[in-house]
Amino acid sequence: MPSQVPLDRWFSSERAMGVGASVLIGLVTVTAWSTAWSDWNLYRTRRTYGDDAAELSEANLISGSLGIVAALALFAAAVVFIVWLWRVRWNAEMFCRGEHRYSRGWVLGCWLVPVVNLWYPKQIVDDIVAASDQRTDPLTPDLKDVPGTRLVWAWWLTWVAGLVTGNIVQRGVLAGASQLGDLRTNVILSSVSALFTTGAAVLAVILIQRIDELQSARPWVPWWAVGTPQNGFQPPAR
Repeated sequence: MPSQVPLDRWFSSERAMGVGASVLIGLVTVTAWSTAWSDWNLYRTRRTYGDDAAELSEANLISGSLGIVAALALFAAAVVFIVWLWRVRWNAEMFCRGEHRYSRGWVLGCWLVPVVNLWYPKQIVDDIVAASDQRTDPLTPDLKDVPGTRLVWAWWLTWVAGLVTGNIVQRGVLAGASQLGDLRTNVILSSVSALFTTGAAVLAVILIQRIDELQSARPWVPWWAVGTPQNGFQPPAR
């Protein structure tokens, strides 16, 4: 066990990054409902004007434009959230010796790899929460043995539900739908997706605040210094 702090490592507050992620997550919620409205507008236009090319072209333009804005908002929120997650994971590794289930590279990779992105991110967040909680012994050998929280479960289930209804079903099966019945189904799925996205966004903001509170409340003492005299124990210059 090291007797002093490695010169390239120390804790850092990620509150500002968390606030930035929260704001962008809120923007994603707004764009989700805007997209749902554009889908409803396309359905209403088709039902009211039938095959009128001018009306349908305008409705499609609105739908496509809002879709691009929604995609950009989601991308920006994802980038900032992952950067925040990377940084709080760094803090978590300092707080607790316990082994995380996945290496730090998976903090990014877990969102990009199909199938495993349905559960890896939750487990990564579970380990960060466990390591950040001051009730967790800093010398705990394995973080997967620490029980998860209902907050993480609720956030992840609503996120996956929104992902399934919004991306897999709506964007995959019904992409390019033109029949009135398909457009009506598209409206329903888009609204359900927006509802789940809103729930996941609210829970994500609460989760960000919770992790910040945990990491702020826990003494900034690295696990390898626990039980050693603190006199003369100084963080490296930053």
